[in-house]
Amino acid sequence: MENNIKFLQTVPLFNGIEEEELTHLLECIGAKEKTYIKNEFIFLSGDIPTSIGIILSGRVQIIKEDAFGNRTILNDLSAGAVFGESFICGGKFPLTVSAQAAENSSVLLCPFDLLMHICPKACEFHNTLIRNMMVMVSRQNIKLLAQLEVTTKRSLREKILTYLAQLAQEQNSATVTAPLGRIDLADFLGADRSSLTRELKRMQEEDLIQFDKNTYTLVNAVSLK
Repeated sequence: MENNIKFLQTVPLFNGIEEEELTHLLECIGAKEKTYIKNEFIFLSGDIPTSIGIILSGRVQIIKEDAFGNRTILNDLSAGAVFGESFICGGKFPLTVSAQAAENSSVLLCPFDLLMHICPKACEFHNTLIRNMMVMVSRQNIKLLAQLEVTTKRSLREKILTYLAQLAQEQNSATVTAPLGRIDLADFLGADRSSLTRELKRMQEEDLIQFDKNTYTLVNAVSLK
């Protein structure tokens, strides 16, 4: 735990909390570090959540599976990301999504009952953490709206272009690196891999995009519409 304090200070959840205070805070809430191998579930749909997770290393995907076994990736998270926070303010209800290690990962689990209640000692840094949490939940809601903009498009082409346009805006470049590989991107867009590959090739032939593995270039302004 001590080896991760400096890193944890860079996580938005702990903005404004000094190193000594953060060490005390994590002890106060009983935070525990756990490791997960690739494809191991951290949270399962249907579970009643007891903690939020902070990724110390590796990658975690938030996924949803329907009754037919179709898998949709809702989020792909890397070191420093926090997950599960949106469920904290919603009370103790079963999860509708799962969190799965996309590669071998280390996660800090923080019990949300202690996290979201004012410390009996009225520690100011605990109050700071709660304020940070509110900001994070708000930003996560904004991110979910952006994802809905992609996934609710009618055609696969519209979904691809909207997704790439959002990445172009985030990375401030017409050439972007997608965090998702082809299989995961297909899951995110609600398509199968072969359909996605065919559509990408057609779009390249029509000079809408150029791509090489996870690098994509939006060729002209039409692609951004």
